[in-house]
Amino acid sequence: MSVEKVNKYKEDKKNRKANLEKERKKKLLIRIGGWAAGAVIVVALVVMLGLTAKNSYNNYQASKPDYSSDSLVISDMTGILDETAADEEVDTEETAEDGTDESAESDGDTTGDESASGESEAE
Repeated sequence: MSVEKVNKYKEDKKNRKANLEKERKKKLLIRIGGWAAGAVIVVALVVMLGLTAKNSYNNYQASKPDYSSDSLVISDMTGILDETAADEEVDTEETAEDGTDESAESDGDTTGDESASGESEAE
């Protein structure tokens, strides 16, 4: 063997314990890093699965019909009240175009208006 090889072997033998300890620490760090990365991936998958399940449940709940007391009140299901209000607006516009004064009609003789309005409200 050459002198260089012998010197290198002696140097390696002298530092063998330190080198083995460095290798063990390196392997341990790699093992811990692998476990940590695996744990992060598992946690991420569990969180994604949980969020997906939560969103699916919320969508299912939103698609179910609402049977609360507010939704069962039938105030104007057919739109009759809206049509009546729209008809009154159209009538007032037509009378205004005819040249008659709306305030004069409402302030006129109340005895005739009361009986007429009472009959129309009863219908």
